[in-house]
Amino acid sequence: MRYLWTEDTGAGLHFWKFVNQLFFDNELVVESKGSNQGLLDAVLDLNIKEDNKYYIAFDYVVDNQDIRNKYRMLKSITDKSDGKIVILDMICFEYLILAFDKLVEWTGTGKTYKIKIREKVLGAVENHRIDLSRIDDEKTLQYIA
Repeated sequence: MRYLWTEDTGAGLHFWKFVNQLFFDNELVVESKGSNQGLLDAVLDLNIKEDNKYYIAFDYVVDNQDIRNKYRMLKSITDKSDGKIVILDMICFEYLILAFDKLVEWTGTGKTYKIKIREKVLGAVENHRIDLSRIDDEKTLQYIA
């Protein structure tokens, strides 16, 4: 069997089920694991059967250290899965939809220093990684650490 696991619920889960229906003739078993931590826990508990394959729709956000840590753990597991677990190469929907130019307005945060840190971090992202050599601000580097 082929599975698509997502952290999405509600509209996000509906989206994945719709993709499955339109593009894969409902061949995938689409399941929500409730959160990125739920996805990671499910993969950690996974006992892969010979003919099963798992596609993981992990909401990756480059300026969230907790998510980056979970992604690294997930990636280390998938690297050892002989192709049975595949992380979809994607950034979270909210990140794509808002492009973060409306983030401050939508979240109502007034913490301007965090906004500046986020801008510096986003400017240093390349291939889903932060290139620390492109950040010269000590406060930003300390925040990342």
